[in-house]
Amino acid sequence: MKSELVKRFVGIKLFLFDLEGVLIPKSFVVSPESLAGLIKKLHSGCEELKKLGAMFGIVTSRNDELVSRLKEEGGCILVSASLDKVQMVNDLSGKLNIDYKNIFYIGDDMLDIPLLQKCGLSSSPKDGRREVKRVVTFTAKNNSGEVLQEIIDYFKESKKMN
Repeated sequence: MKSELVKRFVGIKLFLFDLEGVLIPKSFVVSPESLAGLIKKLHSGCEELKKLGAMFGIVTSRNDELVSRLKEEGGCILVSASLDKVQMVNDLSGKLNIDYKNIFYIGDDMLDIPLLQKCGLSSSPKDGRREVKRVVTFTAKNNSGEVLQEIIDYFKESKKMN
């Protein structure tokens, strides 16, 4: 099963992540220290994917101070401020000239389902909603806040297959 899953990562050019409940753990408490740690972690993930020839992005309906900080300091693509995540990604994929079959998305909540169903490869954290897990390609082994490195590791393995 694992090798079949790794093969699905071949051809992915854009990795998109929901913010709350995926990159941010459900138990996240905002503080200057926790925010600095999150930004450092996201920047590191962005750089690692770039080195592997892919792009890293965040798709969130949020539009607050956290999103502003991530836009300024995170070093990744960030689309935000709309409940229509499919439209935000339609606009982004058009600008980047990337087909949905080459996009990976991981989300955890009902709002994510339309985008999860449209992307070529999709996932949910282990602690994502049951309804979401029913529509994704696979459920991650890790919970929210812990999935970034798992996804990067799958992509690294897929690069070794080529």
